[in-house]
Amino acid sequence: MKNILARGGIEFLAVFLGIALSLWVDDYRESKEINNRLLDDYQKIHDEVKSNIDNLNIIIEKNNNMLNTEKFLLNVLDGNMPYNESEIFSRVLKIVSPTFFGRTSSYKASVSSGRFNFSKNNKIIEEVSLLYEHHFTRLTLNGDLFDNRMHDFKYDFSLPFFKPNYAKTNLDSLALKKYFFSDRFHNGLLYFHDFRKNNYMNRLLDTKKQLLKVDQIFENYFTL
Repeated sequence: MKNILARGGIEFLAVFLGIALSLWVDDYRESKEINNRLLDDYQKIHDEVKSNIDNLNIIIEKNNNMLNTEKFLLNVLDGNMPYNESEIFSRVLKIVSPTFFGRTSSYKASVSSGRFNFSKNNKIIEEVSLLYEHHFTRLTLNGDLFDNRMHDFKYDFSLPFFKPNYAKTNLDSLALKKYFFSDRFHNGLLYFHDFRKNNYMNRLLDTKKQLLKVDQIFENYFTL
């Protein structure tokens, strides 16, 4: 009887250990598969970050060029530079609002799959989430406001300068010069210039700083 009980106990233990081992193996394989996919996610997000850095640098350069154009016009308005009709007309119409809307597909795909939050690397989760959920979101919001100000400037303040760039005859040069030096145009230009200089450019630079930080975090992660 004792032998039977002992043999039964051994068989039960063997079955239990077999099941436990099988579950452990399954969990290990699943965990390894998720980690492999997460590593692939990291690589894709890193590539996305590097692409965003390149694109953001282009947008920053374009906005710096626009700032220089606006500063030139403001210097003329303040009497610090001479008024040249053709140059004024040309520069006013060159003013645009280059905006940045970052690529986010790789990050969103990882988050929606649940793999991104599976990561045990809290530094990556915190900094990448901060980039996409805060900086990109805030920059997009400011980009929309920036485009709205551009629309206001084009159609409420700079519209009189469209004709001189298409029709060179029958222009009332004195009226155009008077309008250029008017408080209305001066205030309209300052209204737009101020937002680019003190709001949108700061958001661009904040986002670039975070992009570079995330880029370095990934570089360190992949070289470990």
